[in-house]
Amino acid sequence: MAFYYVYSTGPVENAFGIAEPGVATNVFVKALNNGCKRARVVIKLYRLNGTKVLVETRTLSLAARASGFVDLDVSTLLQYEIQITTFSKKVLVSVWGKDADGAPLASQRFTQAELHKTVKKYCKK
Repeated sequence: MAFYYVYSTGPVENAFGIAEPGVATNVFVKALNNGCKRARVVIKLYRLNGTKVLVETRTLSLAARASGFVDLDVSTLLQYEIQITTFSKKVLVSVWGKDADGAPLASQRFTQAELHKTVKKYCKK
């Protein structure tokens, strides 16, 4: 039996006002594989403006002891959620909302310890 790990930002507010999105224009999701084997990381961006809708899915394939990131556009989203799935407990992740100038936003920064974590079992084939 093997496990996979799902991390979530939970709902993130990204509005200047009632109908003005764009506090963060982009979100960087960073992943670091501290393991000794290649690791796969699946990143999903959901729009939460009303019904939860999957906006984009990206996949990283990280070599052992390597890191990578994806850049997601959230400039039109009033609220969003990022979900990150890894298949190794040796993968570390973080999420960084950035403004139009590329500066990180403290209100939209999530370390691994701040992300909601769910561990699930799956059968390897």
